Amino acid sequence: MKFTILATVVSTLLIAASSVEAHVTANPSAGVSGSYFQSNFRVPHGCDGNSTDMVIVEIPKGVTSVKPRALYPWNTAINMVALDTPITTSTGVINTTVGSVTWSNGLILDSMYEDFGLQFKLPVMEGPLYWRVYQHCVNNAWNNWTAIPDSTGKTTGEPAAVINVANATTSTTTPSDNTTSSSGKTSAAISFSQALGFGHVVFVGAGALLMAMI
Repeated sequence: MKFTILATVVSTLLIAASSVEAHVTANPSAGVSGSYFQSNFRVPHGCDGNSTDMVIVEIPKGVTSVKPRALYPWNTAINMVALDTPITTSTGVINTTVGSVTWSNGLILDSMYEDFGLQFKLPVMEGPLYWRVYQHCVNNAWNNWTAIPDSTGKTTGEPAAVINVANATTSTTTPSDNTTSSSGKTSAAISFSQALGFGHVVFVGAGALLMAMI
């Protein structure tokens, strides 16, 4: 009897733990304002049992110096978008920035997970920094991890990944409205059809459109 109760409790805890990680997460998920940072966006499952064959991570506004981790044999496409305000440096004017990164032509079974790594510089801010992630599966289904909590803290839909940003001298965070893409526009940021070749990194120019996600 005691063994049965213990087994039930353990089973319940395992189910609860798996449900907590049933969405795309950033690992690690806490960084210092204005610092260089590396995080992996973890895709923990497929689409209703179907394998994942493409992942798109949209870069939040203010995040710069973005470099994706090459993931063999996936193709990697770096989509460049126009900056709202060009940046003048000692070597010239910067007019574009990374708007999104796409990994395609790979495969993750529903029974497995994968990490998609990015290196970048965090913006000067405090609070949650939300990352919209789009997951495509072999059955042509999408999991759009894009939902942001409302003013009450409630999230409707599939939650976006989040990195909590704090000053080096503080350990608490405050809310931030930094939820738009780096182009300041909608999520129409990338054309994954331009990610051609096997295991290549492709740069896609500003103005490319993201395939409609249904």
